[in-house]
Amino acid sequence: MIFSLEHIDNPYPHYAAQREKHGIYFDEEMKAWIVLEHDLIVAAFKDARLSSDRVTKFRGKFSDEKLKPLFNTLSLLMLQRDEPDHTRLRNLVHYAFKRAAVDNYDDNIRRLARELLAPAIRSGEMDLVSDYAVPLPILVISEIVGIPGEDRKQFKAWCDAFSIVALNFYANISDEDLEAGAVAVQEFTDYLKEKVEKLHREPEDNLLSALIHAEEDGDKLCLDELVANTLLLLNAGNETTSCLLTNGTLALLRNPEELARLRENPELIRTAVEELLRFDSPPQFIGRMAAEEVDLGGATIGEGDLVLLVLGAAGRDPKTYEAPDELHIDRHPNHHVSFGSGHHICAGIQLARLEGRIAFEMLLETFSDIELATDDIKFGHNVNLRSPVALPLKLTPAQ
Repeated sequence: MIFSLEHIDNPYPHYAAQREKHGIYFDEEMKAWIVLEHDLIVAAFKDARLSSDRVTKFRGKFSDEKLKPLFNTLSLLMLQRDEPDHTRLRNLVHYAFKRAAVDNYDDNIRRLARELLAPAIRSGEMDLVSDYAVPLPILVISEIVGIPGEDRKQFKAWCDAFSIVALNFYANISDEDLEAGAVAVQEFTDYLKEKVEKLHREPEDNLLSALIHAEEDGDKLCLDELVANTLLLLNAGNETTSCLLTNGTLALLRNPEELARLRENPELIRTAVEELLRFDSPPQFIGRMAAEEVDLGGATIGEGDLVLLVLGAAGRDPKTYEAPDELHIDRHPNHHVSFGSGHHICAGIQLARLEGRIAFEMLLETFSDIELATDDIKFGHNVNLRSPVALPLKLTPAQ
């Protein structure tokens, strides 16, 4: 199987071995087409016949009536919609992002990063995952959305449970994870209803209020769309960014010459973030459904077939990148697909880039030396958002 816990600590040699045999092939075990070549994945993103809607087909596999609200919410996610609904939702979300001035959040991100790093300055050590990479994105997106501090722990639990379902329901998921996702959606919906009623009466300066009041040509988000796409934005600004920070830090520490170059040339931080995204894509794959028969890379994909675009493999394709298994922080051009491609590029792309850039800048400015405290790095069990469960570091504060 292309996605396996056996390869979770480093799936890239496994991808390469499969890609050398086939750029696209049908996996009998997963009952899905696996696409491994960069250019084929870009072509698939652009092909309207490969539908984003995976819910319609796969919800039929799950007959439990308690799961119906969960799949209703999944079906309204912007990333599950085809045209014209996708553009409609995307325009309303973009309107809200502009109104909430999300791109001007530099100082707030720096403040939050500084607060999280302060204990490590005193102790000279930290677990990057639990002390920085996980809390920073949830703090940032919670402030932007307008979630009170006392609600953020519960908020993250809802997001985590929903994320597992959203990323894996069409590939491989347990009954327990589905049930946890259903509970999270119901509780989050109840929570948001109260917020929406208040913000309709008394608008605030945050993204949730902007989403509620977003309007284009008289069109607005209904409550169900608001619930679904608020969850989407929270997850896009949460786990994927945590993966970028964790996997990116690990990649830099395992490539000390590139880390030294970044310290000596901090102006390279923007290209460095793009290279870290290419080198170890936060989402490893994303699915599409064939709405009709499609020819891709010499393969004939049947109507109704599941297609898995392996973003992690695309980033290491030697047909697209010179020395793809090497980290080069000044790599250019770098047309990676870690945020998607075409119309379905991630809605929170600017925020993710901003947050990644500032988080790495603050880490390197705060500590003059960073070392792994152990070589025994264990990865979690999520084959899509693969990332270490802990990353203990020894730190020397900058003078």
